Amino acid sequence: MVTEYELYAEIIKKTWDRQSLEHIIQGKLDVPDEVINAVLAQEISDSDKVKSLHITSRENGRLDIYADISNYGGVNISGTIDSCIHEGDTSYMSYTVKYKDLEDHGGMIGWMFSHLSVSMLEKLVGHIKLSNDVITKVHGNTVRIEYQEALKKSEAAQVSIGGYRLMDVLCIHGAVPHEGYIEFETSFQMPDEIKKLLLHVLDET
Repeated sequence: MVTEYELYAEIIKKTWDRQSLEHIIQGKLDVPDEVINAVLAQEISDSDKVKSLHITSRENGRLDIYADISNYGGVNISGTIDSCIHEGDTSYMSYTVKYKDLEDHGGMIGWMFSHLSVSMLEKLVGHIKLSNDVITKVHGNTVRIEYQEALKKSEAAQVSIGGYRLMDVLCIHGAVPHEGYIEFETSFQMPDEIKKLLLHVLDET
């Protein structure tokens, strides 16, 4: 097991710091908006429609999204996270749009964007793809974002300690926006001795 941790020590350190892992084990992890936005920027890097994408978490539990979309310009969306799950090979977030606005577009186009459901807009303008490894599915005003393929290709997904894959033992059961960050409900399904070993790895410089 020591050999395994030495082999993967650098990847473990790039994935978490000690405080983050402690919080995951305790069941709550707060992730700042800027960290999430940095990940989003990487995920859309191969999108031919989405030029930029960033989120803003609000104290009232809303999650605001701004996207710059080719041919349409700036899009402002506000909504709620209904579910956020990562368990084994199942990884998705369900988000319901409560408000949407198309910047610099009034008249019929602006009215249609504000009043039609997201699924109807998708039929009119076509499916907007974030990246090859992130799948979006729309039903009414609810968008389901599946990201298991992106996680499978991450460095952390290749790490196994004591026979436990890191991406299998880390579970996410929900997510709640707060001002400037999202609080994730987590669990870390790994024996205590391996948890201690990982924390020891993160103590080392």
